[in-house]
Formats: sequence, C-alpha cells, structure tokens
Amino acid sequence: MSSKTRLCCLIGHPVDKSLSPIMHNEAFRAKGLDYVYLAFDVDDLYLKEAVEGLRALKVKGFNVTMPYKVAILNLLDKINEDASFVGAVNTVVNDKDKLIGYNTDVDGIISALESKVNSLKGLKALLIGAGGAARACIVALVSKGCNEIIIMNRTFDKAKQMAEDLSKKLSMNYNLEKLNIDSLKKAISSVDIIINTTPIGTYPNLDESIIPQELIRKDLIVFDVVYNPKKTKLIRDAEKMGAKTIPGYEMFIRQGASSFKLWTGIDAPIDIMRRAVLKALG
Repeated sequence: MSSKTRLCCLIGHPVDKSLSPIMHNEAFRAKGLDYVYLAFDVDDLYLKEAVEGLRALKVKGFNVTMPYKVAILNLLDKINEDASFVGAVNTVVNDKDKLIGYNTDVDGIISALESKVNSLKGLKALLIGAGGAARACIVALVSKGCNEIIIMNRTFDKAKQMAEDLSKKLSMNYNLEKLNIDSLKKAISSVDIIINTTPIGTYPNLDESIIPQELIRKDLIVFDVVYNPKKTKLIRDAEKMGAKTIPGYEMFIRQGASSFKLWTGIDAPIDIMRRAVLKALG
C-alpha cells in the first residue's frame, strides 16, 4: 500500500462474514494493481453520510450488500438499466465524483448460466423465490430471450407483486404457481432450468432442499444461488441425478468479476477469484 493506493470497499450491515475482501484483494494482487478492498459495517442511521464520505475520499468504487441495495438508489447520481429494472444496486463506480449504480448480479447470473448452455433463447425456467436475487434472475433470463418463466414462492402474494412490478418494465412471459409438491412436479416436467433463490439449504441447514431429489431430471440445469455451503443439498441431489449444476459461489464470483472490471477497466482473473472463495469456504 502507498499514498497512491486506490480504495474499493463493501458497505452493509453486517459485513463480517463477507468473502468479498478475500476475493477482490487476491484479484488485485494477481493483476499487479495498487488497489485494496475493505469492508465497512455501516449503521442505517449513517448510510447517507457513509456514501458521501466515500465520494469525498474519491474511492474508485464500492459494493453494496444487505440491507442497503434498495436504499442506496436515492443516494446515487445515476443508475444503469439493469439496476433500474431490478430495483436494487450492488456495485457503485465513482466516475469523476459522480456515483453510478449497477446491478452486477444480473451479469453474474447470465455468466453462470451461459457456462452450462450456449444460449438461453427459447428455454423455459422455473424460478423459486421472490426476493432481490429472484428479481435479478428474471431480468437476466428475459434479457437473454428465455421463453417462459414459472415463478413459485412460499408467499404467493409476494411473488405476484414481484412479477407484476417487473412486467411493467420488461416484456416477459410468466406464470405464477403456488409452491407445493404437485405444482413442482408439473413445472419440473416441462422446464429446462431450475433456479432456487430462497435461503433453503444455507449453512447450517445442510440437509434441507426445496425440491425432492426424485423430481430432478438429468437433462436439467439446476442453479442454486446459496453459496455457503459450497454444494447445497439441492446441488448434491442434482449431481446424483446427472443434471448440470451451478452452485451459488459461481454467481458470487462472476458478479464480483463484473464489479472488478467496472472499477479497473480490465478483465478479472476469475480462476484466481474462484480459488480464493473456495479456500475460504473450506
């Protein structure tokens, strides 16, 4: 570090479990960049002051995590299209004191899916969940020409509100279904992709899955956004059934790679970032 070191960081509450500092600092070192990445735990009373402080300090950029991905919208100078569609920002670039918000979760989802299939055009997806990750998934799927999205959630009204909101911004073909075993059987029999955006299966609940193993077909792509553990029960079950799988750490790494490029202007060393994350996950 020196007086010329460029600062990138994470703001949120809490941030002590975040793997972003490990991942990004390894990437900066690998590329020989005089950058450092830190994590700042920001109380909600001081979010505005924190953002203005980062502007004043001329940080290169920063990530935003829970619970501020939506609240940050009103504190920025500009928001890109994906972030506007999703209604949340997870990456900010400081461009000559102008703070520009992006949602690189969308890029991370597209990149992860396209690592398993050449094109999403014309495919049909089952999306489980109705939070921020689900919104980003819908934007990603629609942008790449996914033909139909079946949306399920434990709270049906929340899924309905999300779908209605996004359908005002996007031209999307979707169906809403109540989440139960019968609707899962029916949906899974007709889709190409399953995406779980709920926290089911997150550590320490290692033996929980939202989908019974016997419903998974070998010709499916199964994507779980949960990245701790490295392989959720859903991913382990899908592997046993011969399906193509995308563990959540791939989305995390790939959205981080997109942030890295926005800040530095160069391609991220994804393999090095992946090794750092997997080592940290144990």
